[in-house]
Parts: sequence; structure tokens; C-alpha cells
Amino acid sequence: MKRLRQLVPVLALVLALVPSPTLAATTYTESVFGIETGFPQSTAECPAPNSVSPFAGIAAGTLNGVFVIGVCHTPLSPSATIVTGLFTFGNGSTTVAGLFAPGGTVSLLSTDVDDSVCVQTYSASGGLLPSGSFSGRLTHYGLWTGTSCIVLFATISGSAVLTT
Repeated sequence: MKRLRQLVPVLALVLALVPSPTLAATTYTESVFGIETGFPQSTAECPAPNSVSPFAGIAAGTLNGVFVIGVCHTPLSPSATIVTGLFTFGNGSTTVAGLFAPGGTVSLLSTDVDDSVCVQTYSASGGLLPSGSFSGRLTHYGLWTGTSCIVLFATISGSAVLTT
């Protein structure tokens, strides 16, 4: 019995030094295309002058499913900075969720006007948490006032890579 008591601390030390198996990380790579599902608005989590832009659509790649995002950003004037936000990818059997990392960018590339119709194109890129990135194209469709575009509809397309 005395030997067993002496062996227990030694065994505990050996087990503490042996590397333990860790869960393998999974990387999801998705191409996305979606539409804005509501007008941007300020919330308690994304107070004015910032606003949340909600989008939903198709995600094709590792999951082959759908996505829903809510991106909190500074005002577009003409470009914006991503403050935070939530995203979810899913396919019915697997759901992957996370956050937009602060500091992403939405940069105006062009504004095209044809009579009273305007189309604004932006590049969007940044980080995803816990680990990843996204890049894509945001397109606004609206009415031209003579000096600005009143946005009526928006689409997003691009790609996202997320490791969980």
C-alpha cells in the first residue's frame, strides 16, 4: 500500500506531461449571395449613429446551406467601418455562428446613375471571430435625387472562411 501511495504522485506527474489529444479545428469555406432583409437601423447593441444591416441568403461550399448576418457599421459617408455584428451559417444538420471583428471596411467603389436610378458598388472585407475572414461586394440599388442615392434594395456576394 505504501508503494502505491508513492507511485500515485509520480504517475500524476507523468500524465500531466503527456500531451493530451485536442479536438481538430474545422475550416468552413463558403461563397455567399444574399439580399438585405430590412432597412438598416440602430439598436441598443449598435447605437446611433451606427446601424445594423441585416442580410440572408445562400452559402455554397463546405456547408451548402444558408446564412444570416447582422452587421453593425458606422454611417456610409461614403465608406464605413464595421463595428461588430453576428453571423450564422447552417445547412439543417450543422450550424456555425460567430461575430464580425471590429475594424472591417465597407469602401465605395462606384456610383452609376442612369436617369433616376442609381447603383452603388462597395467592397467589403474584414475578420470573423473566432477565426476567419470575409470579402465581397455590396451593391445598393436606389433612386437618384440629383445629389445622392436613396437606397431601396441591396445585395451582398463574396466569400467567407471560418475556422472553429
